[in-house]
Amino acid sequence: MSWNLLIHSDGNALGEISDVTAKFNEAFPGLHWEAPAEAVLPEEGFRMDLNLEEGFVQDIYTHGGFPLVPQLAVLCRQEGWQIADAQEGENIDLDNPLQWFEERMG
Repeated sequence: MSWNLLIHSDGNALGEISDVTAKFNEAFPGLHWEAPAEAVLPEEGFRMDLNLEEGFVQDIYTHGGFPLVPQLAVLCRQEGWQIADAQEGENIDLDNPLQWFEERMG
């Protein structure tokens, strides 16, 4: 199990880059874009990299930011996206993400 997550949509793109970045900006005030496809919340130890193809976000790889998992889960539920543990490749329970992690860590 890792603290790196993969946000995806079962083989579909998450959306156009402008739409996806707007959704993350709304959900995470203070998100700083270091490049069009790279953002950080330094105080949270969170970084995300958008995988782009022809202007569409295919998936997002995150690094750190475990305290943000509940907020990520809310956004993903709203958008019909999934979050997977990047190491295990298993989707996280979006209805109770912290319990999902606790069950696997114990």
